Amino acid sequence: MAMVRAQKKMKPSPDPSLQPRSSDGVVLSMKKAGNQFLSRRWEELDEDCLTNVFAKVGMESLLLSVPFVCKSWYTTTLNPLCWKFLSFPDFEPYPLFTAPPCDDVVNLEFAADDICVEEFEPNTFGPFYDKLVQEYGIDRTRFSITAFVKSVVDRSHGKALYLKLPAFCTEEALRYVSDACPELKGLRLPDDLVIFKHSQIIPQVIGKWKFLKHLSLGGSMARIAMQYHKSGEYLCKNFEGLLSLENYDSPNSSTNLYEILVEIGIHCKHIRSLHVFDALVGEVEALTIATMLPNLVNLTLGQSQIQRDSLVMLLRGCKKLCCFHLAYCEGFEEGDEEMLKLASHISDFRCKGALSSFFTRFDVLKRIVLTMGLRNQVWRERKMILGKILG
Repeated sequence: MAMVRAQKKMKPSPDPSLQPRSSDGVVLSMKKAGNQFLSRRWEELDEDCLTNVFAKVGMESLLLSVPFVCKSWYTTTLNPLCWKFLSFPDFEPYPLFTAPPCDDVVNLEFAADDICVEEFEPNTFGPFYDKLVQEYGIDRTRFSITAFVKSVVDRSHGKALYLKLPAFCTEEALRYVSDACPELKGLRLPDDLVIFKHSQIIPQVIGKWKFLKHLSLGGSMARIAMQYHKSGEYLCKNFEGLLSLENYDSPNSSTNLYEILVEIGIHCKHIRSLHVFDALVGEVEALTIATMLPNLVNLTLGQSQIQRDSLVMLLRGCKKLCCFHLAYCEGFEEGDEEMLKLASHISDFRCKGALSSFFTRFDVLKRIVLTMGLRNQVWRERKMILGKILG
């Protein structure tokens, strides 16, 4: 792949009278050539200084901008210390939904080629990934978010301190980072705790992060809702492949949040912040937080269901909370006087009830998505039968 270096812009020479000088009057950090004063070249900066700067510029700059400036900058980006903070832009394999090619999806009189919804390919991966694919000349049909996550994580050589995985990531990628990033202090897993396959392995891997202080779970349902409003009645293959349909009974069935909390309480003794989105927080989950995570300082529940009794249990049990946010949750009244009294010891307590829109309710949307997934399975089975009949 041919890499094009960024064009350098000419800058006016600085006024020598304004430059710092040493005791003998020599201008510091400047070179004199005749009557001209030239500033030092960026590529001559100490590598440690460059590393400190590059560690803060973000993944997009580290991959799409910085390496193309000059050889010394490219070499510096290979330093594992530049990759301590890994915040992956969200992977958005759109479209997630599509309309069927015909009205009667179960009529076996249609030709096998007409039943093709599940083969629909995404037309975008999101702005960052589309740019990455174009810049590095990657075949779109062969791009793998799993391979990309692995390659970036490998650059940290186990030194990563913060990791945010992209939405719609994979189980394989999650298992890989659980071994490759043992020193994590901050972790964000933005996928919903019920409908994605890889969320079921979180209890198996969460205990590997012994130094974890900050954890965020969930938060992908808003993106799914936006796509649902814009699209059809069936799931595309790339989206259906991420769903966990085999163990699905109902959107209110027990989630793996309890198992995750237990593992955190046993193995992650330094945990101080917990943020949970798109989940059902029942009495057992609330009791586990209150008893096994006694040192929590910051707690957020977003777009989730939690009944009043469970909320009271949290307020009574989490004595060290300084910040407790309930964002668009349902199951309780916002102005409950007893609840507000119990929360009086929390300096930053915010409570906002659920949105009124029907399709913003996380349980309703989950039911819709999973029903679509099951419908796709029936479609595929009938397609196979039809293929045998016509074959």
